Amino acid sequence: MSIGMGGSTDPTLLALTRAFVVYDTTTGEILHVHRSVTFPENPPGRSEPEARARRLAGANADVVEVDPDEVNHRRPVRVDVATRRVIAADG
Repeated sequence: MSIGMGGSTDPTLLALTRAFVVYDTTTGEILHVHRSVTFPENPPGRSEPEARARRLAGANADVVEVDPDEVNHRRPVRVDVATRRVIAADG
């Protein structure tokens, strides 16, 4: 007899993870990382993830979508303001 978890999570559901960084447009310092996880079967939320992240951006800040693995907090990073790409922070 096999006893185990019944498995309430459908293994065919594929989550889409997105990351948006709010960064200082002068220095490239990342001020906030906004992550969004959605499933294709779910209806969209109140607002799109980028719009939610943009609400956090002030006068000298902007938002760019990045690969979630680029902002995994295992190493210091910043945004290259010329290319709007995540790069290793000088240090």
